Amino acid sequence: MARNTRSSKLETRTSRLRLPVAKKPVFARVAPGVSLGYRRNETAGTWVLRVADGKGSSWTKRIGQADDFEESNGRSVLTFWEAQQQARTTAGGEKGEGAQMAPLTVEVAALAYLAGLEARNQRTAYDARRRLERLFLPRFGRSRIEDLTRRQLEAWRDGLVRAGGDAEQHRRSQDTANRVLSIVKAMLNHAVGDRTNGLTDDSAWRLVRPFQRVGRPREVHFTSAEVLRLLEGCDDVGFRDLLTAGFLTGARYGELASCQVRHFDAEGGTLYVPRGKTGARIVILQPEAVMFFSRLVIGREKNAQLLPRVDGNAWGASHQVRPMKKALLTAKLDPSGTFYALRHSYISRAIEAGVPLNVVAENCGTSVRMIETTYAKVLAAKRREFIANGAPRLFAAVTLA
Repeated sequence: MARNTRSSKLETRTSRLRLPVAKKPVFARVAPGVSLGYRRNETAGTWVLRVADGKGSSWTKRIGQADDFEESNGRSVLTFWEAQQQARTTAGGEKGEGAQMAPLTVEVAALAYLAGLEARNQRTAYDARRRLERLFLPRFGRSRIEDLTRRQLEAWRDGLVRAGGDAEQHRRSQDTANRVLSIVKAMLNHAVGDRTNGLTDDSAWRLVRPFQRVGRPREVHFTSAEVLRLLEGCDDVGFRDLLTAGFLTGARYGELASCQVRHFDAEGGTLYVPRGKTGARIVILQPEAVMFFSRLVIGREKNAQLLPRVDGNAWGASHQVRPMKKALLTAKLDPSGTFYALRHSYISRAIEAGVPLNVVAENCGTSVRMIETTYAKVLAAKRREFIANGAPRLFAAVTLA
């Protein structure tokens, strides 16, 4: 069974369009004696097949146009993965071997789906890739798509749910399972939508239903007074600084954990977040946050962790869970709160203060639509106040004049 070949230069339209315009194609070997080439043109590039004749020479043939500027149609316009399959089929047909397309595996389908998704939205593709690689591909990556069954997928979905007595944790895991299931369905539907794959039956995943009524906005958030109580109840200096940074910036836990001293710009009043769920961004800091970080970086190396643990090491995955629970218990705050509640609090307080939603969204690495959905209650509560304070006045203005 032929396996698809990876090529960092040719897999995505983004990487292909970085290549210089040239008459000579860039080739990638896709089978013994068979190579797929891409010729970069002024307009859309073309896919070229090169087949060795076994006598030290070779022949070439154009097999289609690359999907550089328009979506694949599976015939004249092809993705890298489709062109690779077409190259093998054409090479086999020319040799009189009647070569047939290898059965499509889930892993190959995922690569093709993510390549197209990355060309459209790199942030979404990054999140989808991480979830698939961690929660789906280890189990189903080598499976053929046509061999998937509804029972297998339902068992996998149910396996993502955490068992135990914590009802909120159970709900959250069901919500996570739904998110991953939606990515899996999109990936498999993408494979079916490509007619060259020869897939016609989508019932195995179409009939797998998500868990009902488990998605809800994060309700827990803190006032400034409650955050002060939280800090007072925290005896870990490193974690106290991390909590403070979380409330003053609205950044996610992983984003803050990735920051180094050099990422803070005291003069510009900004914090550069190098990695995060939505990619790198610059966070604009209010004066109090600038003072806080300025104190933290005094006399420290530029490549040191901006917010280290007490032992000097970086915060890792889930390192915040236990100290957060302890701090919440000591401060007598809602025990269902998480570190994310600080981000929730930052956004809620910013909305209440009248900061424009697009500014909040950009600073926090999210979308206005997400804020409108997640913080609908906060927006509804402040709507009358916003209008009373900000809507145009007529007669008062005339009187003052």
